[in-house]
Amino acid sequence: MKTLSLIMLSLLAAGPAVEVQQLDGSKTSGDLIELSADSLEIQLADGKSSVFPAKDIISVRPVQPSDIAEKQPVTKELFFADGSRLLTADMLVSSRNAELMLPRGARVEIGRSALKGVRLLPTDPQSDDDPLKEKWDELAKEHTGGDAIVLNREGMLTVQEVVIHGVTADGVKIQLDDITTTVNPSKLYGLLFYQRAAREFPAPLCVVHLNDNSTLVARSIKMNNGQTRVTVLTGTEIPIPFDRITKLDFAAGNIQFLDELKPARITWTPVLKSAIAVDDLSLVYAPRMNQSFQGDAIQLEEDQQPQVYSRGIAVHATSELLYQLPSGFRQLQMRVGIAPESLGTCTAKLQIIGDQKILFEKEFNDETPPEDIALNISGVSRLKIVVDANDGEDFGDVLHLCQARLLK
Repeated sequence: MKTLSLIMLSLLAAGPAVEVQQLDGSKTSGDLIELSADSLEIQLADGKSSVFPAKDIISVRPVQPSDIAEKQPVTKELFFADGSRLLTADMLVSSRNAELMLPRGARVEIGRSALKGVRLLPTDPQSDDDPLKEKWDELAKEHTGGDAIVLNREGMLTVQEVVIHGVTADGVKIQLDDITTTVNPSKLYGLLFYQRAAREFPAPLCVVHLNDNSTLVARSIKMNNGQTRVTVLTGTEIPIPFDRITKLDFAAGNIQFLDELKPARITWTPVLKSAIAVDDLSLVYAPRMNQSFQGDAIQLEEDQQPQVYSRGIAVHATSELLYQLPSGFRQLQMRVGIAPESLGTCTAKLQIIGDQKILFEKEFNDETPPEDIALNISGVSRLKIVVDANDGEDFGDVLHLCQARLLK
C-alpha cells in the first residue's frame, strides 16, 4: 500500500506548475492535478492537494510559461462567431463543415456556422507591420449577413459579397451572380462567412490565451495527461497542449473590477473650508485606484496583521463615485475596511446606492473590523459609492474597497 501511495503521489506531482489567483487577491502555487469546468485541483509543496471552485478564480498561469510560439508555419487566422481567435496551419471548408489543421498536426472538424471570418496570412502572423489588421478586426467582429471575400486594393479593404462554396488545396471556390470560379488565396485578404444577425452565447467559463496570441473563449475546459481540451462557446472542442497556454483568464466576460471601469463622475468635497483651492486639494484627496493615499499597495488590518490586496480603491471622505454599469452583472462584491493609516482617527460612513435605492449603509470607526459585502445589482444601471465624514470633519476618514468587482 505504501508503494502504491508513492506511485500515486509521483503521478499527481507530474502536472505542470501553475499559479492560481483568487477573487480575494490571494495567490497559490502548485502542480496542476485536475482541471474541469467546475474546479481546479493542485498539489501544494507540502504534498497536500487544494481544490479551487472555478467561480472563485481570477486566473491561472503556468509558473514557467512557454514564450516560444509554434515552429510550424501558420497560414490562416480564424475568427469564430463567439469571439475566439485561432491561428491554424491550414483549413479546408465545405458547404457545411470546416476541417482545421492545427500546429503540431492535430485536426479538428467544426460546423461552418462557427466561423465568422478567416484572414489569409502570406506573411508572419506575429508581425505588427500589417496596417490593415485593425480594419480587418473590425470587419470580422461586426460582420453579419452573407458570405463575402475581402480584397486589398491599394491599401484599402474592399468587401465583395459572394457565395463561398468551399476552400480546398486549389483555392477558394466562389460564385458571383452566374459565374463560378476558383480564386487563388494570394489574391485575397480574407473571407467572411454567413452569420445570422442575432446570435447569443452562454457566459464564458474563461478565456484561454495561447503562446501564439490565439485566444479561445471557453464554455468548458478539461485536462487529462497534459492534454487540454477546450470547448468554445460555439460548441467546438479544440485540443490544446497545456504548454501552449500562457493564461486561463476566468475574469474575462464574467468579472468587471471597478478599478478598471471608468466612473461617469468622481467628486471629492472637503468638509472644512481651506485657503487651498478645491481643485488643488482634489489632486491629493480624490479616490485612488490600486494604491493607498501613501502610494503603497491597498491593505487592511486583519487580526492585527496587514493584509495586502492586489487591487482596490482608496476613498477619502467626502467622496462620491458614480458608475454607469454594463449590462448582465448580478452581484457587487468587495471587502471593505478602514485604511491602516487611518485606524484611530476614522469615523466614516459608506453608502452604496443602486438607481437611487440604498443597497448598503454602514458607519466605520476604530471598533469596526473589515467586512465582506455581496450585493444584488441585477437590473441596476447607475451605481453610486459614497464615503461621508461622520463627525463633522474629514481628517483621517479613509476606507479601502478591496477587490471591488461586478460578477455575472
